[in-house]
Amino acid sequence: MRLLHAARVLRAGGLLAHNTSTLPGIAASPDSKTAIKRMCRFKQRNSPFLLLADSTRTATKVCRRISPELRHAMKQCWPGHTTLIFPARPGLPKVCYERGLVAVRVDASVEVRRLAKACGGLIVSSSLNRKGKPLSQPGRSLRMRWQRHLHACDPEGSPAGKPSALFRLSGRRLQKLR
Repeated sequence: MRLLHAARVLRAGGLLAHNTSTLPGIAASPDSKTAIKRMCRFKQRNSPFLLLADSTRTATKVCRRISPELRHAMKQCWPGHTTLIFPARPGLPKVCYERGLVAVRVDASVEVRRLAKACGGLIVSSSLNRKGKPLSQPGRSLRMRWQRHLHACDPEGSPAGKPSALFRLSGRRLQKLR
């Protein structure tokens, strides 16, 4: 029931505060220009934002080219706490790109993957903090404080409390960024 409500909120163009396996996050549907604008307003920046995918298969659909190195990294890292940055096909919202690259993670949380699946396979995501402010936790008080921005909060799950490992495909090798 909770998952269906969260998916409805996202598909309707709303923003969802929720827990991922790494940090609490804010999510939007990549198919909703309204939701993307709301996310930019909440985050106080325009881009780039991460894509959370329901599966490796879905993630590969946004790749421009799947090199053996990228395929190996996907098999090793997903589902998990690792975000991969690689060249992407066109067609995603502009806020997902930076210099033709996109950041994607197949989250370790089954709930996050189910949410992405219920929303068509991908959700746009970022950490649940505003520019220069500490990280927030999803819950009733957050929803009340940011009711102008957030349309639902799902406090279920327990994040690890640290950001994902971040790797960028650079030529034929993966470069660790954090």
